[in-house]
Amino acid sequence: MLALDGRGAPAPRLATEWTQPDPASYLFTLRTGVRFSDGSPLTAEDAAFSLRRHLDPKVASQAASYFTTVKKVEAVGEGQVKVTLKRPNPAFLAMAAIAWQVTPRKLAEKHPQDLGSPEVGTLGTGPFTVAKFSLTSGVVLERNPSYWGERPALRRVEFKTIADPETLRLAVKSGEVDATNDLTARDARKWTGLPGVKTIFFPGNNLAYLSLAVTSGPLADLHVRRAIAHAVNRQAVADLMTSGHGAPAAAMLPSPQLTALYGDNLPALPGYPYDVAAAKAELAKSGYPDGFELTARYASSGDTGIVMQAVAADLAKIGIKLTLEPNPADQYRARMMAHERLTIHFVNLFYGTPDPLEVLPDMVSRAAAEPQGFNFAGYGTATTDKRLDTLASATGQARTAEVTALLSEVAEQVPYIPLFHTDNAIALSEKFTGTFSTWSEQYFTAIRPAGR
Repeated sequence: MLALDGRGAPAPRLATEWTQPDPASYLFTLRTGVRFSDGSPLTAEDAAFSLRRHLDPKVASQAASYFTTVKKVEAVGEGQVKVTLKRPNPAFLAMAAIAWQVTPRKLAEKHPQDLGSPEVGTLGTGPFTVAKFSLTSGVVLERNPSYWGERPALRRVEFKTIADPETLRLAVKSGEVDATNDLTARDARKWTGLPGVKTIFFPGNNLAYLSLAVTSGPLADLHVRRAIAHAVNRQAVADLMTSGHGAPAAAMLPSPQLTALYGDNLPALPGYPYDVAAAKAELAKSGYPDGFELTARYASSGDTGIVMQAVAADLAKIGIKLTLEPNPADQYRARMMAHERLTIHFVNLFYGTPDPLEVLPDMVSRAAAEPQGFNFAGYGTATTDKRLDTLASATGQARTAEVTALLSEVAEQVPYIPLFHTDNAIALSEKFTGTFSTWSEQYFTAIRPAGR
């Protein structure tokens, strides 16, 4: 429905403008002359239905969590949609930019269970159409001749599934594959020297951190948590995991969200610089002055084990023995989401908007501390819930002040230890060029043949 501009601010897309009749409602005016890729016209009812569909429990939409404050959606007039919220929510426009996709109502109602499947597919109004969709052989996009916006330079885009990272790298090197974003900052050195290939980096909207389960055992002791925060060499972990394409995290928000909120003026928050002596001093104040033993699970594939091994080595220096227990990745994720035997865990989450409300409820709300929530620390109080409620409707400087208060509380109480942010990376054949940013949503409209 909307887009995000280069600063992460809501911008027109299918809606050319919007107003707020009151703090808890929005009135969107649709772009005229827009058609779906089958030639049928976009209507206000299609747009309204597409958002209401996310709210239907029978649909079980993965985007439902973005729209929990939506109370009512209705088409009004010939080309307008009115959204009424349960309460003011300044984050709503950003959520609409990433999750309010519009599909024809008739198609969605005809296929309530299999819309988007390879057999049925879907329809949209964007720059490309889905020409082929196979779970085994991949996806083919073709330029949409009915697209209302600027015609993309690419006529056809074919997606290939290459699971092995080295096989993918060789495919890009040989020219079999022209582009991929399936590479990590940690592996940047393997990509940056490839002949005929350029690697493009830009800030990722992610946050990697340690979660400390605060509800029982040694981690319930604030001095223990502060000792751990001092003991972990975050700069070394960041260097290890980003290869220079990232940085240590300063607070419990992704770097682009901090920039969107504070610019270059990040407030002073309680900090725990790497200092083994300070870590030992904090531990001496705790109920475990001689150290303790703790078991922590990690995923046996991916980056989790690398980070946890570095953390275990750091904690050993202050007398904390961290025994690492490898688990298959699927089993590890399932146990994490079930909140089963939580202790110290490495988490790396990626977000879609510049709004702190996408992150903070996951971290400190008591609701998110229940199984299937992302508050793995189990941290939360009536006060933090009240602050989150206030933040949900705050604007301007009041909103900034509420975010700062929550970040300060988290830094003071240490249920989490922010570790690092990473850059996103794209490897692109030198036959093409493109400009990308944190808020780029449609990579393929940004790519064009070199020299054009």
